[in-house]
Amino acid sequence: MWDRSFRWQRWARLGAGALALVAAGAGAVSFAQTAPAARARAGLAEIARETNPDAQARVSVELPAGLGARRGGLVYRENSDGSGDIVGRVIDVAPAGADTQRVTILLTPAASGMLAHGGKVRGAAPTLNVEHALRLLVSPDIPRDEATRARDAIWPAVEKAVLPGLKERLTTELTQSMDNLAPEDAELLNATVGDLRKELAPLEEQLLNKLANRAWEVIGVSGVAEGVLRKAGDGAKNTYNDAKEWVKGWFGKKEEVERQNRDFLTEEKATALRIALEEEVEKFLKDNDREIKAAFNKVLNERRRDFIQKFETRWGPKLYEKAIVPSWFDGEDAVIAAAESYANDFARRRLLTERGGPRLLLAYALRTSLDISDDPLLVIAPARTGTVEFEWIMPRLAKDSR
Repeated sequence: MWDRSFRWQRWARLGAGALALVAAGAGAVSFAQTAPAARARAGLAEIARETNPDAQARVSVELPAGLGARRGGLVYRENSDGSGDIVGRVIDVAPAGADTQRVTILLTPAASGMLAHGGKVRGAAPTLNVEHALRLLVSPDIPRDEATRARDAIWPAVEKAVLPGLKERLTTELTQSMDNLAPEDAELLNATVGDLRKELAPLEEQLLNKLANRAWEVIGVSGVAEGVLRKAGDGAKNTYNDAKEWVKGWFGKKEEVERQNRDFLTEEKATALRIALEEEVEKFLKDNDREIKAAFNKVLNERRRDFIQKFETRWGPKLYEKAIVPSWFDGEDAVIAAAESYANDFARRRLLTERGGPRLLLAYALRTSLDISDDPLLVIAPARTGTVEFEWIMPRLAKDSR
């Protein structure tokens, strides 16, 4: 009986073992087709690739220590539409100098050999604030270049729709203000003009002497004599006509006789004199430019506080209300349309891909600004340079080192 029982137990154990093996095999086949199994296989493959040297898959480059590269950080490739693909990760970081690190990147099998002939590893430090994020989005151009684009897009609308009305209103307001100056404003301007005349008095005397000499050179003795004779002839003829008219009046035949009053100089002499005097004034201003500017600066600096106070309390608010505000409202629609056009262009170039998704730089700026990750951005760019070098994506400004 015990022998039979033993044999039955032995066969039962063998059957149970066989069933367990079959179930384990079926479970393994089923698990092998799941996503976790695929990730496990990929992980094992990555471990094998990391431990197995492969010159085509590994890239070594020297990066600034301030970039903050860390082991395990992802490396991207930027596509033509601005989207990004993961093409590797950092597998080793070692000090290389006082301010640099030697970083080793392991590329994915699909990207293996991408930097075999050289290229660049472009990087951007974490965008710790909104300013950094905005600067990253306008890279590789520095912000002032993007400001130039904005100016070129918006300024023509301002120039066409706002400035003409603004110029006209400013001219009108300034003219009316000069004609209706408040007593205190007139006093300030008169005092300033008086001070300026005192400063320019020596130059004014020089200019008058030069103009007198130049006028005499152009007119000469013959011109003066000719003018005297013309005026004397006109006077004698007018006297004769007056007497003739008086006599006719006695006989009841009074009539108006046109009086003659020609200019002292002939038209040719007057034109020559005007041109000569204009040339003399232009030459004098050019020769004494420094002294004239110095006099203006001296007087205006002495009255600087008074003019600032007047502009802040009276002139500025009045011009703003009477000229700037209505001119802006007249051209507001055109300026807003130009700004919207620039914003759309900026979004196409810097923010969104052709499919409407975020570009690589926008996604990274949001990721770091929202504290999702503080890893630096690393992007590879193949090129046939023979070496692999680092390049900043976000240009460093002078204040970044302060």
